[in-house]
Amino acid sequence: MKKLLISLAAFLTIVFGLGAVKTEAAPVKMSDGQLFDAVYYAQHNPDVVAAFGTDSNWLYLHYVVCGKAEGRLPYDPSYGGGTPASSSDGFNAAYYAARYPDVAAVFGTDPTLLKMHYDLCGKAEGRFPNPEAELATISGPVPVFTPAAVPGEAQQVLDLVNAERAKYGLAPLAWDAANLGPGAAIRAQEISTYFSHTRPDGSSCFTAVSNPGMLGENIAAGQRTPQEVMNTWMNSSGHRANILNARYTRLGVGYYYNPSAPYRFYWVQMFSS
Repeated sequence: MKKLLISLAAFLTIVFGLGAVKTEAAPVKMSDGQLFDAVYYAQHNPDVVAAFGTDSNWLYLHYVVCGKAEGRLPYDPSYGGGTPASSSDGFNAAYYAARYPDVAAVFGTDPTLLKMHYDLCGKAEGRFPNPEAELATISGPVPVFTPAAVPGEAQQVLDLVNAERAKYGLAPLAWDAANLGPGAAIRAQEISTYFSHTRPDGSSCFTAVSNPGMLGENIAAGQRTPQEVMNTWMNSSGHRANILNARYTRLGVGYYYNPSAPYRFYWVQMFSS
């Protein structure tokens, strides 16, 4: 993998103007418009550090080539309190970028550009400026489930996955209530505090399940419904590849809601051959 990144380094330098990254607590704007905090990325991705070290340029290169598609965060999602990412009128740029990846794909994560988009377009389109505004529109209790049950949200995600697979002539995935389901539910709670494919104790995400064979994981945060999270995953090449992998035969889905966590809603898919 490191050789691959080396071969791509020159290309990315031309396209993104890759340069030195400041290692400071707050994210800095890169030449391609992306906000990135090398210190945060290193602290929350020890598997990346083990392979590439703590050099800020290598860390950002990993994020551009691999980390973004894997669902890794480029900076602390709580960034915004008292900084330009969260303005006096309640606009939260970090939330807006994570909640609307179609906007972030065009404007990056620059707080000024995101606020401009919200003022000129987003408000009229019904987009939310912060998580509190979005949560205020939810009527009734927010659905929450635990590893002990297989709720409707999990079945909806399974149905949506199989609908996508059917479009390509792929066999449907079977629900794994004994292993992948409970493991995915555990992982959904874990990513609410440590958004990574590495578990909070530093072990691989796959230690949450016990079945052998080929395994895969998709994670996401901020999407309120199964359809929203599926749209996010299907619009990401790495997550889409897991969903459409012909070798997978089983699926477990985890959903966790925590009103005090940065993105409130957390989703996990665990795949197995």
